[in-house]
Amino acid sequence: MFSRGRSLAPRALAFALVALLIAPFAIPSIAGAQEDAAEAKTQLVYDEDAILSKFSASSGEVSEDGRVSLTYRFSTKDSSLLSDWSPDIAKTKRRIRWSQALEGTWSTVEDGLIIADQGTFIHKATWDGDVEINVDFLSMSASGKQDLFAAIYLWKKGKKIVGSQYGEQCIQVTRNLKVKGRPIPAKALSRTSAEQRRTFGVRMRDGVVSSLRNGNVISSSQGNEKFAKGVEAGQVGLAWKGLINGFIFSIEIEGKLSPEFLAKIPGAVTEVGAETAQTD
Repeated sequence: MFSRGRSLAPRALAFALVALLIAPFAIPSIAGAQEDAAEAKTQLVYDEDAILSKFSASSGEVSEDGRVSLTYRFSTKDSSLLSDWSPDIAKTKRRIRWSQALEGTWSTVEDGLIIADQGTFIHKATWDGDVEINVDFLSMSASGKQDLFAAIYLWKKGKKIVGSQYGEQCIQVTRNLKVKGRPIPAKALSRTSAEQRRTFGVRMRDGVVSSLRNGNVISSSQGNEKFAKGVEAGQVGLAWKGLINGFIFSIEIEGKLSPEFLAKIPGAVTEVGAETAQTD
């Protein structure tokens, strides 16, 4: 009996030493698990009806994690769509207007919103630095090197503007609609020709600007931290200047609304227990 007891003592001591060695690592793991459990006790629930009631889009949806998608089909010539945008087109001296009878290409008649000369078209929502906007556009004139037509993201009341030049380059834009700094890439991949239809846009995410064409990333500011330095919650829209003339058929926006904007929508977000949210 005593000999067996003595033979087990070193083994017990070894187990005790191992327990002491792993204890410092086990404590943080337990603490982390507790924090995760505490966070899991509440969940944000987004009310799609409440959020979409804030907009006059042709269609929209809100995902479970609060991402908002809005589509504006200007080809319907539904004037109520304009209530989400500025400026008021009645005050733009026909730089933004609805198409009229028999307007279009040499072989087709088109319906939509026509833009020309110089201007901006800005959506009213404020987004939390995670958003993209895409426009379906038919150009009626060829563009020149000095012309600007961009899907844009702006913050600090328009003092900071970045965007996508016709789905080709990532650009920085001044308030008087001039390209500043060095575009990415420095040289445009192609130029706009007359009667050319293209879907293009810009994506802002994690401080990175991406130029999009047909939903694909054509260029990006990835690796250039100064390009959109200090980015904050902001708005999206379009900006143009020069020999720009064409039809906007539709605009799509998808992203996360800023907490400040959501707070202005009654019933938009509710914080509930995780178990309650799963039951619902």
